[in-house]
Amino acid sequence: MSRIISEFDAVCRENSDRTAFVFIRNGHMVNKTYRELAEDMQSKIKYLLKCGVKYGDKILAFANESYELCVFMLASMRIGASIMYVDIWARQDRLRNAFAQYMPDYVVVSRKTAKFKMFFREIHKIKNVLYVENSDEAFEIPADLRQADDDTNALLTMTTGSTGKPKIAIRTHRHLLEQLKLVSMNLDGSLAHEYVLTTSYMYVFANILSGFTTVLTQVRLAKDSTKTLENKLRRFENVPVSMIITSPDFCLKTRNIFPDLKKVYFGGAILTLNEAKTIVENYGDADIEYIYGATECNLISKVRLSSYIDRLANDVISVLGRVVDGVKIKIGEHNEIMVTSGALLESYLNVDCCGNKSVDDDNVIWHTTGDAGEYKDGMLYYFGRNDMYIPLGGNGKRVYSSQVEQNLIVKFDFINKCAVICKSNKLYLFVEIKKGKKYSPKSVINYLCEKYGIEQIEVKKMSKIPCDVKHHTKINYTKLKKKIKGW
Repeated sequence: MSRIISEFDAVCRENSDRTAFVFIRNGHMVNKTYRELAEDMQSKIKYLLKCGVKYGDKILAFANESYELCVFMLASMRIGASIMYVDIWARQDRLRNAFAQYMPDYVVVSRKTAKFKMFFREIHKIKNVLYVENSDEAFEIPADLRQADDDTNALLTMTTGSTGKPKIAIRTHRHLLEQLKLVSMNLDGSLAHEYVLTTSYMYVFANILSGFTTVLTQVRLAKDSTKTLENKLRRFENVPVSMIITSPDFCLKTRNIFPDLKKVYFGGAILTLNEAKTIVENYGDADIEYIYGATECNLISKVRLSSYIDRLANDVISVLGRVVDGVKIKIGEHNEIMVTSGALLESYLNVDCCGNKSVDDDNVIWHTTGDAGEYKDGMLYYFGRNDMYIPLGGNGKRVYSSQVEQNLIVKFDFINKCAVICKSNKLYLFVEIKKGKKYSPKSVINYLCEKYGIEQIEVKKMSKIPCDVKHHTKINYTKLKKKIKGW
């Protein structure tokens, strides 16, 4: 049996009467203890085995995040089947890509998402359909059932990556356990048996290992309006939520309604000064930590959001904070941030992505993040994406797009958000203007010419800068490039 399964079992035994999950079902609040979680997982294992699922099978999860899906994933891991979770709102091209590379044996749906399955040709081809709600009490588990070990694949994560190229990272049972432990050891150690609201499934499993109570609100940040989000959260306002682990989107679109809230952890995209200040306005009563990480090493560094704002406002530099315990970094060629850790994911389903790592002379594997930065006096600083920069002169000197964007937002109060792209020594600036502010493109052009020596500049005003569908604070440069003639 893998170590992570053993640890899940131990937590369920030691916290049997403690609440493991709080969620809404059919309009009513439901509390599930750790004992009930273990029992539900056992019933789900019987259902999976009855349906023919066995060690090594691959399951594509096409269902909304829920308590039932969490139990399903734990049961699948127990019998050695791997799970790839796909957002039901993902584009069809991403689903086709996932299907072609993963080639799943089963697809799991909920009663609500089953009807969507027919609209996705590749998913509809899978004849073996499982339901997250189903379970079985009567089926007898074979005595010789093969147990998953540490090297068994557990979870696969599909991400576009900051470059826009889809990657499918593989987490074995060993890697999943190491990543969850990395998270747990770097959360606030003074918080014990806390109620934790999280919008990321990765952290649900970390909560279980820590003996926390997970609050599942089933918010859909990519689709829910601000009003819908508020209504969903209001149903939990009497739950003593003391910690939130989420994304910038959640903190930007909602306000704190929990009087017991002590800590907020969020990460997923580099923030502008305007975005960071808005989060403080929404959640300033709590201690807010800004996390920098990657799929391959989900936690790299963290910084208090107040410190991030101070350095950005006064020095126009994005500080990512101190590297967390259990992680080491170094700066490679072209200022690239590289990371290594015992929790580092080392393989991908799509082998062409293996170029994201390098091995040094001591045989240590380093993940190349694709981000440029600086590591000085124990602090990590962010410059920008390594492939998004403006050359300054012919001596290899460069300034990164993110640096220019942060400068402009700090300098000009009428800019809400902006994006910079360079092509053939010409700078294209896309700007999103604050409502009610007077826009002065000439002053922006003069500033860029004076500060960076750039002479060819084209400014394009936009009502909204296009951003990533998952992280609405992360600029979609690929989409913006299509607006540049001849790209």
